[in-house]
Amino acid sequence: MGKVLLLSLFIFSSSLYAAQTPKQQKIDELINVMNMDSMVDSMYAQVEGMMKGMSDQMGVKPSEQAIFDKYYGDMTDVLKTEMSWAKMQPTMVNVYDKHFNEEEISDMLAFYKTKTGQAILAKMPVVMQESMQMSQNLVQGAMPKIQALAQQLGEELQQSRNQSN
Repeated sequence: MGKVLLLSLFIFSSSLYAAQTPKQQKIDELINVMNMDSMVDSMYAQVEGMMKGMSDQMGVKPSEQAIFDKYYGDMTDVLKTEMSWAKMQPTMVNVYDKHFNEEEISDMLAFYKTKTGQAILAKMPVVMQESMQMSQNLVQGAMPKIQALAQQLGEELQQSRNQSN
């Protein structure tokens, strides 16, 4: 009798633990309304675009293309495995749960269900892609200065070390 009672309590408490809070249910709904799984797919497309551009930037010769393509395929496989939506989704729920209260989640959910909210979600991947490209261009423009500063730092550190010896 005691074992049956103990087992029943264990099963009951486990089912309570597994149940989501109303806030977590709203977060799941928000994630679905925001099509975050599609955003992850769009991220892969952006990475693929960057990789194709990297082939040009690296001056990959036609005779080297097979080597590059193998690396590119391996990298894509790693990204899709290690950064899959199945792995990201629980973390996203935790992030939203940590930083937003239930009212904020409800308000975001209400907004993203609107026509304007859906339009923003539809346009955001392109906005992010263009923003990322702009940032890359700015970094590339700054890279010679950064490299010069890094070289200067290295030289000054070497001088300092030589004087200390």
